[in-house]
Amino acid sequence: MNQTRTVFVLLPVYNGARYLSQQIDSILAQQWAGNVKDVASVVILCRDDGSSDGSQAILADYALRFPGTVRLIDDEAGNLGAAGNFSALMHHAASETPGQAQAHSYFALADQDDIWHTDKLERSLVALLAIEGGDTQIPVLVHSDLRVVDASAHVIAESLMAYQGLRPARASLPAQLLSNTLTGCTAMMNRALIEKALPVPAAAVMHDWWLSLIASAFGRRVYLDQALADYRQHDSNTIGAKAYTSPVLTHEFISKLMMTTQSAETQKAFAEIAAQADAFVRRHGNEISALQRFVCRRIIALPNAGLWWQRGLFRLLRLL
Repeated sequence: MNQTRTVFVLLPVYNGARYLSQQIDSILAQQWAGNVKDVASVVILCRDDGSSDGSQAILADYALRFPGTVRLIDDEAGNLGAAGNFSALMHHAASETPGQAQAHSYFALADQDDIWHTDKLERSLVALLAIEGGDTQIPVLVHSDLRVVDASAHVIAESLMAYQGLRPARASLPAQLLSNTLTGCTAMMNRALIEKALPVPAAAVMHDWWLSLIASAFGRRVYLDQALADYRQHDSNTIGAKAYTSPVLTHEFISKLMMTTQSAETQKAFAEIAAQADAFVRRHGNEISALQRFVCRRIIALPNAGLWWQRGLFRLLRLL
């Protein structure tokens, strides 16, 4: 391996001053070993989404102290929201590297309030290069588990996947259309995946969910069953982690089971999933199999289906 690899860490920021320095320090502290030690460089691309808490000053200080390594994007686009901020960073990163070096650039997503373990990028890049096998035209996605920590970085759970009851092995397109098992801040991708995914449509539920769909449909993906970052829980999380509890035969559970109409919250979720599936078919319908198109149509129809049809189809399609 003699070609220099550049890993662009995409760090969107919005009122993150409380934890931002700790996250950037953890990215700057990444260690490299083995066959990537001398051929990997890191560039942290940051975009502030209109913060009012001092985040911009923190970013400017890091850019001044680490020129070339910490870069600020000032596109004057204003507040784009979490998904829009990530999308803007992906667009910028995709055009950052010209010429032959494009094939040797990789992209990692970061949240402003987490703490990366020192081997996160090295382990992710080694796994990604192994999956590529020298073919940079194949879209590749690598993601991992995380530890769940509180605002003071005390461990709540050793595994986010276990904590939330997620099953990362469910990586088929039908399963991912219904339930995202990718935690975006663990993701590393090659350029082929980024270019295939952009632009992220407005109907995407979240940017990482859309990336997961593209990887499941057109590329290769691997899950690293180890925590490579600390996922911080605090009162300002955009989404956050919720503990999974196995259903038991309580009065509440039986009442939900006997409902004759879907809850407004679940119905809203089905509507969002359906809109995302529709956007996927509109863009990529002629690139997927007849079975996959059939599955997409069933998902698009979910909001208007009966309660028991919704429940049954949801569980069935996740197993495909």
